[in-house]
Amino acid sequence: MTALPLPAAPIPIGAPLRPPASPLSRGPGPAEDARAIVREAGQHVSIILALPQGTQREVLRSLLPGLLAQAKPDVRVRILCTRHTYDRRLLHTIGGDGGPEVRLARLDPIEAVMADGRTALANLRAETGSQIFTTQEVLPVQALHTLFNSIWKKSAPLSARPDFSDRRRTRLVAEILGMLRVGATDEVAARALSISVRTYRRHVADIMERLDARSRFEAGLLAAELDMLPPPVERH
Repeated sequence: MTALPLPAAPIPIGAPLRPPASPLSRGPGPAEDARAIVREAGQHVSIILALPQGTQREVLRSLLPGLLAQAKPDVRVRILCTRHTYDRRLLHTIGGDGGPEVRLARLDPIEAVMADGRTALANLRAETGSQIFTTQEVLPVQALHTLFNSIWKKSAPLSARPDFSDRRRTRLVAEILGMLRVGATDEVAARALSISVRTYRRHVADIMERLDARSRFEAGLLAAELDMLPPPVERH
C-alpha cells in the first residue's frame, strides 16, 4: 500500500524515531499517558489509528471508547483511520451527534494522539519493534500535528464513503475499482472477475452513482480519497 506523501517535518514519520530526551511522564505507561492527553485537551484532540489490527503493538485502538470518554464536551475530536483499521461497529457506538469526526486515508503504520498541538503520544512500528513516546517537546509534536492536518485535508469524510452492505459486495467493488485504476477494458475486467460484461457495467454504473462521480476517472479519484482501492499487486 502506498502511503500519502508526508509533509516535510523535523522528524520523518515512518523512519525509526528516538524518544525525546525528556519525555512527559504522567503515569505507569502509555495508556495513562493517552488518557491524560485527552482529558487535559482544551480545544481539539487528533487521533491516528493506522497500525495493523490484531498486533500486540496496538495501544490506542483498544482504549478508544474509554479514551474518548475523557474528552470535555466542547473539545473537537478527529480520527484518521485506514480501510483496514476502520471499525464501523466501534465508531458507530461512540459516534452520533457531537461525536468524533472520522476520515479514511492511506497512512504509514502509526498510532498517535495529540491535544491542542502541544502534547502528543506516538506509537510507531519499526523493524526493532514498537517505539512509543509521549512528549511536549515542540519539534516532534509539531511534526505529528502537521502530518495529521495535511492528511486530514486530503482525505474524505466517512459520510462520503458509500456502504455496499455486505462484505462480499464490498470486496467485489474494491476489485472493480482496481480494474478501473489500471484501465482494464470491460471485457478484460469482467473475465478476470468471472462475471458477465453486462453485470460488470451495471456494477460500474452503480459505483459511479453512489460516489456521485461524473466519469470513471473521477470515480477512481474519489475511491482513492476514500481509501476504497485494493492494495497494489506486488510483482516479483
